[in-house]
Amino acid sequence: MRKSHIIPSILAGLAAVGGGTAAAQDEPLGSQYTRIDEACVESQLPDEPVYEAVCPGLDGWLVHILSGEHGSASAYARPGMARSGYINAPMRGLYGGFHAVVEWRLDGGEAFATIHRYVHHNTPDVVEFYGGIEEPNTLIVTALAAEGGYAVCPVAFVDASALPDANLIARSVADDLARGWDCGNEPVRFNETMPDLDAYFVSLGSKRAG
Repeated sequence: MRKSHIIPSILAGLAAVGGGTAAAQDEPLGSQYTRIDEACVESQLPDEPVYEAVCPGLDGWLVHILSGEHGSASAYARPGMARSGYINAPMRGLYGGFHAVVEWRLDGGEAFATIHRYVHHNTPDVVEFYGGIEEPNTLIVTALAAEGGYAVCPVAFVDASALPDANLIARSVADDLARGWDCGNEPVRFNETMPDLDAYFVSLGSKRAG
């Protein structure tokens, strides 16, 4: 049995965005990055073949990764806030796990969303059942300050296997939708049918601001 499904891959070329002497309110939207690595504290759940890793995030945020035999789920917490519910990626493979890098979207230096890649794994005997793709990738966009205060919930699942600009789409989704997102809504699925934010707003009968 696999002990952990955290994927220790390295995303090259990541650079933290921020700093400078400008006032926080004048800072543009940007990103910083944290890693799921040896700094995490891992423990096994009592009487279950399931492991939880609690990893330092940005500005006091903690990232919780729950891993079992076939996959993982994520949750978030920070001081004074109970851990959020666990978020599962759409089922696109028999196995799966998270990429080692978490992207945090910032507004004025404050994190309002994360983007975390989930990599699904399919063995040859089931690959056709999951669309013929051995390792489908999904970017999970999570709101950290959704409607009703510090509500944490998924905003969107972006199919990074089908959309060549998936990273840019995920950032646009975070920037345009995450702040004030109503956690009562189902996460939006961006794929070949819904390839970008413009298509999403058209589906709502409205137009993207700006």
